[in-house]
Amino acid sequence: MPGEFSLLLLAKPLAWLAVVLAATLLLRRRQVTTKIRLAFLIGGVLFFGFVFAQIATGKLDPSPLDSLRNLLQIITGRQQTAPPTAHPPMALFALVMPVLLLAIVWISNKIICGWACQLGLLQDLIHRISPFPKWRPPFWLSNTLRGIAFAVLLLGLLVVGTDWIGWIDPFQIFRIEFTLAIGLFAAFLLIASLFIYRPWCQFLCPFGLVSWLVEQFSLLRPRINWDECKQCQLCVKVCPTGAMADFYAGRKLHADCFACGACLDACPQKEALRWQKE
Repeated sequence: MPGEFSLLLLAKPLAWLAVVLAATLLLRRRQVTTKIRLAFLIGGVLFFGFVFAQIATGKLDPSPLDSLRNLLQIITGRQQTAPPTAHPPMALFALVMPVLLLAIVWISNKIICGWACQLGLLQDLIHRISPFPKWRPPFWLSNTLRGIAFAVLLLGLLVVGTDWIGWIDPFQIFRIEFTLAIGLFAAFLLIASLFIYRPWCQFLCPFGLVSWLVEQFSLLRPRINWDECKQCQLCVKVCPTGAMADFYAGRKLHADCFACGACLDACPQKEALRWQKE
C-alpha cells in the first residue's frame, strides 16, 4: 500500500538521523568513550546492517553509497530500476537522499559514514577488535585510488552503462545472498579490515570521495584551542586516518575524518580539543 511504502522508504533515513543527532551530542560533550563507541558499532552493524537487510530490500534499504549510485544512474540515464514516473516517492527519494546525506557531512564531517553506514561500521568494528599490527596508508595513495575508482564508475555508466560496484558490492553480505565474486571480495575486504582502517571507505567508496570534498568545509569538527593545548599529540597518535595530524598542522586539506571521537577521548586537556565550529 502507498502508506506502507512511504513509511518503509523513510524508516532508515529517520533512524540515521536519530543516530547522527545522538553522536553529535556525544561528540560535543566529549562523551565518546571506547565502550560507547563499541556499543554504537555493534548496534549499528546489527540494526542498520542485518535487521534492515531482512525487513527492507533493494532501494528500501539504502546506504550512503547506494544513494550516490542511484543519483549517478539517473544523471547518466542508466537508471536500472523502473522509470521514476512509476514510483514518484522512489524518484524523489533517489534525488533528495544524497543531497541530505552530504548536508549532514557539511554540518559534522563524515558522521553519517562513521556512525550510520552499515559496511563502514562493520569494517570499523573488525579493525577495533583486531589484535594484529595496523597499517595507516598514506592519504595521497588511498585518495588517488578512490579517485580512479570514481572515474571508472562514472565512465562505465556514461560509455557502456556498466556499474562496476554491482559486480562486487560488499553491502550484499548483510542480505546473506550474494554471488561468488561478491563473497570473495567481501571476505578480502573484511580480512583487510584487520590491518587497515575502513579499507573500502578509504580506497574505493565513491560516496567517500564526494563526502571528503564536502567535509573540507564542515562546520563541526575537532578544533584545537592552542591556549590550552599541551602539544602532547595524543590526538594525532590515536586518529585512525591521519585527519588529526592535518588539523594539528593547520593544513588546508585534511584526510577523512569519520567523527569516531578517538581524538577527543585521548586528549587529557578538557578545553584543548572540542567538537565545534570555529
